[in-house]
Amino acid sequence: MKKLPFEVSQLLPLLESCKTIKQAFQVHAEIILHGFHHHFFPISRLISFFALLGSKDGLDYSQILFCQIEHPNQFIYNTMIRGFSHSEFPEKALVFYWSMLHQENRSPNNFTFPFLLNSCARLSTLKPGIQVHSHIIKMGFDSDVFVRNALMHFYSVFKRLKDAQIVFEGSLVRDLVSYNTMINGFALVGQPGPALRLFRKMQDFGIQPDEFTFVSLLSAFSSLNDSRIGKQIHGFVYRNLCRIDSNVLLQTAILDMYAKCGLMDLAERVFSSMPSSKNTAAWSSMLSGYARRGETEAARRMFDQMDQRDVICWTAMISGYSQSGQYSEALELFVQMESLGIRPDEVTMAAVLSACARLGALTFGKRLHSRYIEGELCSQNIILSTALIDMYSKCGNIDSALDMFHRIPKDLKTVSLFNSMISGLAQHGLGDSALAAFREMESIGLIPDSVTFVAVLSACSHSGLIEEGKELFRLMPDVYGIKPHMEHYGCMVDLLGRNGCLDEAYDLIQSMPFEANSVIWRALLGACKLLGNVKIGDVASQKLIELEPDHGARYVLLSNMLANTNQWEQAGRVRKVMEYRGIQKPPGWSYIELQGTLHRFMASDKSHLQDKGIESMLQDMAMRLKYAGYVPNTEQVVFDIDEEEKETVVSYHSEKLALAFGLIHSGSGETIRIMKNLRVCGDCHSAFKLLSEIYCQEIIVRDAIRFHHFKSGSCSCKGFW
Repeated sequence: MKKLPFEVSQLLPLLESCKTIKQAFQVHAEIILHGFHHHFFPISRLISFFALLGSKDGLDYSQILFCQIEHPNQFIYNTMIRGFSHSEFPEKALVFYWSMLHQENRSPNNFTFPFLLNSCARLSTLKPGIQVHSHIIKMGFDSDVFVRNALMHFYSVFKRLKDAQIVFEGSLVRDLVSYNTMINGFALVGQPGPALRLFRKMQDFGIQPDEFTFVSLLSAFSSLNDSRIGKQIHGFVYRNLCRIDSNVLLQTAILDMYAKCGLMDLAERVFSSMPSSKNTAAWSSMLSGYARRGETEAARRMFDQMDQRDVICWTAMISGYSQSGQYSEALELFVQMESLGIRPDEVTMAAVLSACARLGALTFGKRLHSRYIEGELCSQNIILSTALIDMYSKCGNIDSALDMFHRIPKDLKTVSLFNSMISGLAQHGLGDSALAAFREMESIGLIPDSVTFVAVLSACSHSGLIEEGKELFRLMPDVYGIKPHMEHYGCMVDLLGRNGCLDEAYDLIQSMPFEANSVIWRALLGACKLLGNVKIGDVASQKLIELEPDHGARYVLLSNMLANTNQWEQAGRVRKVMEYRGIQKPPGWSYIELQGTLHRFMASDKSHLQDKGIESMLQDMAMRLKYAGYVPNTEQVVFDIDEEEKETVVSYHSEKLALAFGLIHSGSGETIRIMKNLRVCGDCHSAFKLLSEIYCQEIIVRDAIRFHHFKSGSCSCKGFW
């Protein structure tokens, strides 16, 4: 080896002692000052320092230095790939890899591929990793234990355990890392049984477990929500490893296992025994545990006590809010997270998009799509694609959901993706399109599951496709081997009831292998109300009141059914029972989004800041409806008040207040989207059909059951609502 000049040998120790980028810049300046910037060795060491510094500035500077080298060697290429594999821009590691392949006498080695596969795993796209795997085989590195372990990890991240197992079984040499990687893979897909069998097999071969083995095992069994097994593993860890109390990684895994099993008392005990400077993972496990139990206040207290919060902590809290129905709080917290410059990951995005879907916050969801999920990532990442399709569907933009769905390659489509799309089409009353998606799913070899049939039967119900629904219900056990559950019977009762087959619907309930729940009886009662069948309706209402004696909506539904058939005295009695028992009707509210802000309206509420403008628009709406010959439907208003007062009551329903606000802030031709927590009433439904024609605007309303697209005087539901 050629001896380095004396001055260079003096500068290298300075570079090795650098702790900051500023100090490295000073050493680089010295190298240039002494004229050694053309010496390969010191520049390569500088590149290594900057590339592995772990900052964007360091990587940017390493690229500048890299471009100044005429013929970078294998070490430098590997350094750049390694640096970017751990950065925010893992895709650039692939760029350096492709560049390396095109250089003469420059080829990857067994150090290249583990970092490269790590980059592919972090990109959340499968295709580049498969290409790298083919290169590994072609170049003969598939027998290298480090490369094989990296391949197993890559496939495990994508939950392709069969591919990971093929790599594992083909290994002539299996070390501790090999077993840990596979056990962790089984943990990722929630398969504790295979994880435990592999753990025993590992011991049979004389390979002793380490802390990472137990961390993976604890993760695998926490998905079972079985406290007995969790406690056994905890004891097993204590018997096999020493000084567990000082092992923060293991303590965190045990804490996380207890939290996921819902044993927060035990989790709290482990948490309290940890050092005062607890890691963020421990804090995240605690707040996730509370959030999972619906104790969002306790979770928020944990969150507020944290000194440092990473994206996992923020995501845990946002997910907790979203899962407990506190969707506005979830979005508010996400905005706060953004303001601190914390970039969301895939899990964060899924939680926030779910909150957008439930609230109908389309503008917010669109912003997330355009800002964080772009181009190929959108079509390649099925988890995010599914979340986006669900968001667009539930926010009333079914065309965007379909466009996304059709752009996803067939080989990447999953059962969950189809379920989301079919469910969205069902909500919008597009039964034929839902059936077409169901057939496409089968044509590409995907097997529908129980959720698929709930979605497609619901689609038949909302579109009046009675024969198609009956045939699918018959095929479930005979062809697909799926035993109908309560949800499937509920869909069929709804389908039959909406189509006037009340006796058949009632007979189906009687033939069920289990007692019907409130959802099924409510579906039957709703059909009875629609068709005016008081006899069966009375049976259904009595069953509902037995099952849910304090649920106000059940009494209201019965009262309205009686009112619709002019049985005013009986309807009044139902209302008096409600008053006597202190039962309140669930308050009706509607949301409408304007420039990313959600505006909430309650029935007869006049507290909005723009109340005067809304009042004026309501009068304009009433006047135009009157000129069009519309007479308010006040039959369901059973209060003891005169007809004029009844007309005022229906005029101040929450969806009408939201529509008035929407008309004020939108121009002719613009679509107005309203989200309502209850079923839309008959008067509002009839009025909205006319108003869509009067104001030349499409009005989309999502009620508790489905979407209504009001356009040019008609509604997409065609009476099936």
